[in-house]
Amino acid sequence: MPGISVKKNRKRYIAFKIESEKNISFDRKQVIKSIQSTCLELFHTQCKTFDFFLTRFHHNIGILRCYHTEKKRAIQLLHSVTSIDNEPVMITSLATSGTIKTLIKKHLDGDTLQEK
Repeated sequence: MPGISVKKNRKRYIAFKIESEKNISFDRKQVIKSIQSTCLELFHTQCKTFDFFLTRFHHNIGILRCYHTEKKRAIQLLHSVTSIDNEPVMITSLATSGTIKTLIKKHLDGDTLQEK
């Protein structure tokens, strides 16, 4: 119907880096499992409630998608992950953008984080 505006859920993409004492390279499944369990512990709900989704991950650098209204919660979640497969880690958020393309171009030096 003309004249009716529908509010669209805008997305944000958060680039992050995982660091561990032993410089372990984690795989995507390990990271997803840790993010999901931390979300359940921290917010008592699943990641899909907030539309958190790991869009890209390679060499301990990843991109987490979320709604723009959940950006602070997503960053809090990333910072709250303290271990992956019982290995102590620290996750640092690098940058946030409204598009993956801009995030990659400006903040990840063109690294698309695609498996090769």
